[in-house]
Amino acid sequence: MDWCEEDQCRTVLDQNLPDHDHFLYEDAPDWLRFRTATPTMDLLTDWYRIRAQDIDSCSRQVDCALSLVRLGKERDIPGLERLCDDLVTMETLVYETARELSLTLRDLQQLSDIDKLRLLMKNSSAERYVKDVFQWMVPFLHRCEKQMEGASEALLREYLVTLSRQDLSLPLAVFQHSRPDSQQKVLGDPDQLMTVAWECIYSCERDDQLSLCYDILECLPQRGYGPETHITASLHDQVDKLEKHLR
Repeated sequence: MDWCEEDQCRTVLDQNLPDHDHFLYEDAPDWLRFRTATPTMDLLTDWYRIRAQDIDSCSRQVDCALSLVRLGKERDIPGLERLCDDLVTMETLVYETARELSLTLRDLQQLSDIDKLRLLMKNSSAERYVKDVFQWMVPFLHRCEKQMEGASEALLREYLVTLSRQDLSLPLAVFQHSRPDSQQKVLGDPDQLMTVAWECIYSCERDDQLSLCYDILECLPQRGYGPETHITASLHDQVDKLEKHLR
């Protein structure tokens, strides 16, 4: 607190001074609750949250809203993590995908995480898909994982299984970049890789993608590769049964 804000100083200075800034609140009376010299932490959190939403809705300058929220986090204002993550997602949608220019922060906050993920990847072309997976999807999954443990695995599984119902091409690209010998992996856990691949193949409703099924199986780890858990052996058994089924 600056010296001029101390109670002793304010007692001398604040003697029925005219209210020159009242006009600022005429069109936004709800903001009057923020007009205090001693705001609580909850009030400060609300100020950053509402101000960020207003910056986005009035100016559509997502980067400015994000900078404000990051400043709040640097100053240890609590409760801004989810808002910051949503603004990072908004920043990607507006400035990188350049496809959702009409979407507002409030709109995005109404979406579930799986819908946010689908929105991020909706317009990714086959040629750019793998690049966009690492540039957009993987960071989004990491942000979700910070919010709730296990969210990344669940979201990726739901996203890939849903895609697989109509076409295995894009899921195959993900599995090809999750192979045991890949330097950079989307699915880094061998058990998760086998589980999701198994579900994707069985979820496919088309009868003309047998070759893609075999290509997916080629991406899976062999028995004895890497560390094993209590479910690894049974997963290999399921994959073996799947391979026999495809024949």
